[in-house]
Amino acid sequence: MSVAPGLYRITTHLNPNPAVGIDPRILPAAVPVIVVPSEFPPEGSTWQIIQEDGQLYLLTINTARTRPEEDKVLAFYGEPGERWKLVHHPLRRGYTILNPDESRAWYLPDSGDFTEVQLRRLELVLGEGYLFNLEQLIDG
Repeated sequence: MSVAPGLYRITTHLNPNPAVGIDPRILPAAVPVIVVPSEFPPEGSTWQIIQEDGQLYLLTINTARTRPEEDKVLAFYGEPGERWKLVHHPLRRGYTILNPDESRAWYLPDSGDFTEVQLRRLELVLGEGYLFNLEQLIDG
């Protein structure tokens, strides 16, 4: 199932289903992708998903492009981003976000504010920390 290009809010399956994004108040060259507190402004959790090559997508937030950095997911301002594979799991009602060779996936160990999104090898049975919701936003 392909994902339509557009603006999205990405939330985790972990309770209470917080959004992931960045802290838009800081603008260094790179910022970690985190669980954003609910009081953050919308630009901290509004993602643009751009279809790049078939099933690969570029994920940008507040003009920063995401890519892996060791075992974390960071957003880089003014630099190239990674293409990610978005895999739908209909029975789990969510998506995994994988690197192109599908060896590692976005993972959240918990849903606390400021928890950083990690990159981990996929497990045989996907825990909730690997699953994300893609909620398309309507311009208006």
